[in-house]
Amino acid sequence: MEQHKILIVDDDPDVLLSLSDLLNDEGFEAKPVNSGEEALDVFLVFNPSVVITDMNMSGMSGLELLQALRKLNPYVQIIIITGYASIKNVAEAMSNNGAFAYFQKPVTDFEIFFSTIRQAFEKERLIRENYHWEERLKMANARFETIFENMDAVIYVADINTYDLLYANSKFKTLFGNYKEQNSNGKRKKCWELLQKINNGPCPFCTNSKIVDANGKPLNPYTWEFYNPVVKKWFSIKDQAIYWHDGRVVRLETAMDITQYHKMSREVEKSKRFQAVGVLAGGIAHDLNNTLATILGNINLAQLISSDPASEDYFVAAESGIMQAKTLSGKLLALAKGDAPVKTVVDMRDILNSFIRENQFSSEVVFTIRDESKDSNSSASDFNLAKKSDFNINADADQIKTAIYNIVINASESMNLKGKINVELKRYYSGMRNCDYVMTSIQDTGKGIASSNLDKVFDPYFSTKFQGKERGTGLGLSIAYSIIKKHGGYIDIDSVEGKGTQVDVCLPAVF
Repeated sequence: MEQHKILIVDDDPDVLLSLSDLLNDEGFEAKPVNSGEEALDVFLVFNPSVVITDMNMSGMSGLELLQALRKLNPYVQIIIITGYASIKNVAEAMSNNGAFAYFQKPVTDFEIFFSTIRQAFEKERLIRENYHWEERLKMANARFETIFENMDAVIYVADINTYDLLYANSKFKTLFGNYKEQNSNGKRKKCWELLQKINNGPCPFCTNSKIVDANGKPLNPYTWEFYNPVVKKWFSIKDQAIYWHDGRVVRLETAMDITQYHKMSREVEKSKRFQAVGVLAGGIAHDLNNTLATILGNINLAQLISSDPASEDYFVAAESGIMQAKTLSGKLLALAKGDAPVKTVVDMRDILNSFIRENQFSSEVVFTIRDESKDSNSSASDFNLAKKSDFNINADADQIKTAIYNIVINASESMNLKGKINVELKRYYSGMRNCDYVMTSIQDTGKGIASSNLDKVFDPYFSTKFQGKERGTGLGLSIAYSIIKKHGGYIDIDSVEGKGTQVDVCLPAVF
């Protein structure tokens, strides 16, 4: 059994001896010293849990000793026993320096005296244990934060009832901001204020009700996917109700960024759908061509045998309509099969410069290049700053021009042939595809596209624009998609309703 060590400090030899004998007889391990200076030396070796000291001593006073001991050991409990201390000194010792108790000489009630000493030992034990638990908690928190800070996921903890953010990792802070910042009311922001940038209450799709029961007890984790329009990313989310260190129930959310996975999945689905549409379009175009050839042949025969000059105008109009239909049929065949691209190594800068020179657009087209080495934009006249091979692709230049033209025309029409279109060129590495790309970004400030329609924009004849008499064939973006796919590239589109659309055309780079 561990003995309870007591250090006794008094410059009166008789008091020192009698106290030491009494405490040893009571089962304590008492060590007497006759000065404060000696007490400091012995304290470090003896390591007592309780110190009993006189207040007025020659040399170092009891108050000075108390202050020195506090610096050496914040847990030790100090009991003052003296016959000469002033009320002021005792009050300072008790309140400012944390003395455990005060007894006046001579001690008459030893039952209370011994009980007080035992209480001092118990307090010292509890404080020491509490310190050890705090240290263990700090280490656990450090490990917990190290793991969460290094995870490639957004992680945060929010109170289930108040929505107060209690913790967020660095990934969260990078995307959404500092969770400790205050709102306009001077209070820490709620989760919905940072995550969704809304100020009128919790999100309508909040999952709190799915992770706790009617009594507020944690249920099984809930997994879901969500597109966050604030950061324009898709997340795979796992929400779980857990008990926080203070006993309350909180929501622990782990959100993995699956934007690239989602885009690739969408691209695969789009490719399958487009392939099916292409087969259908090819069949329709083939049958339409045969039918048109029959109609045209009969019109030509009718022209030869007709003796009515007035009917010639009708024949010409009919023939013109058939030729327009044949043009459409040709586009359907191009969509279904298309000419195989005649590829050569070309510089995308040259393609885009030539494309802009050769075409006139109702909207202003501004062409820039992203110089990644300087992380800044350079104008078209500064293209030679980059290495000649930086934007090389293996492509059919005419087909790439056609694809870019169709996208730019679509962007111009979305702005009612007004406004400015930004065309930006840069190098881009896709870790998901393990490929270097030359990316051409075409950005407009038109009305934008609803998220529910983004997957349909490359479908033949799909359009959200007004279908008036000047409307085109509805195949421009479909043909652009087909061309880029045949070059081993892909097209990504991002749009915000009311703000505009950005189309990224990515073609494999050639070194």
